[in-house]
Amino acid sequence: METMDQLLEKAKCIIENGSIDDMKVLQKVFDGIDGKRNGKYNTYITAFMETEIEENGDQLVISIPITPFLANSVDIVHGGLTATLADTAMGTFVNRKIPDDKVAVTSEIKMNYTAPGVGEFLVCRAEILHLGTKTSVTEAKIHNENGTLVAVSTGSFYLVPRKA
Repeated sequence: METMDQLLEKAKCIIENGSIDDMKVLQKVFDGIDGKRNGKYNTYITAFMETEIEENGDQLVISIPITPFLANSVDIVHGGLTATLADTAMGTFVNRKIPDDKVAVTSEIKMNYTAPGVGEFLVCRAEILHLGTKTSVTEAKIHNENGTLVAVSTGSFYLVPRKA
């Protein structure tokens, strides 16, 4: 691991010589770490993606802004991060619906990408199709702000004992 002085020197170099996108990504990293440390987010990935989570009846809805942090080499949201959004929404919803002594972990996920992840933000709506005592099956649909369907996902989750 680098020393604090080495990290400060890297940050200073990016601040002095980086592109606008470099600055935006660095800001997201700093804000994400701060949000995680202050309890606004449970994980670094949800912090870096700036997730806003809302439970809406039989759906869990996660919204994220589209930022340079999420971009792939052709300047659309990276498919793996789109999958992470779907997995997070489905898994979070299942974990909210099961007893506190269990935790849901992904056992299978399938993604179908239908349009590029472009625009201002993405909204993922997850639903539970089956919730048993050992497994759960879920579905998520991701749209951009114009209502364009970006991806559809199904996921299976295995319910395991929560470690103390």
